[in-house]
Amino acid sequence: MIAEIDRCARCGFCEAVCPTYNAVRMRHMGPRGRLQMARIAFDGGAPSRYVVESLATCLRCRACELVCPASIRIVDVIVEARRRLYARA
Repeated sequence: MIAEIDRCARCGFCEAVCPTYNAVRMRHMGPRGRLQMARIAFDGGAPSRYVVESLATCLRCRACELVCPASIRIVDVIVEARRRLYARA
């Protein structure tokens, strides 16, 4: 999953189509930010409220994946990060 995160070019195309990012306009609430929050979950770091909020609010609509030029499986990364985060709780 880290390899998926590392493929992100931070182009921002995903943010343009993300319903949660467009509703709140906060970086950690968009796909690009969620990938960074997922990295924290994978690294085993202490999750802040931003990490939990970011990962928990993804709608899993996959709109971000449709526009990602790197074809990152963003939702799969987020779902796995959630699983790991909740397993530690």
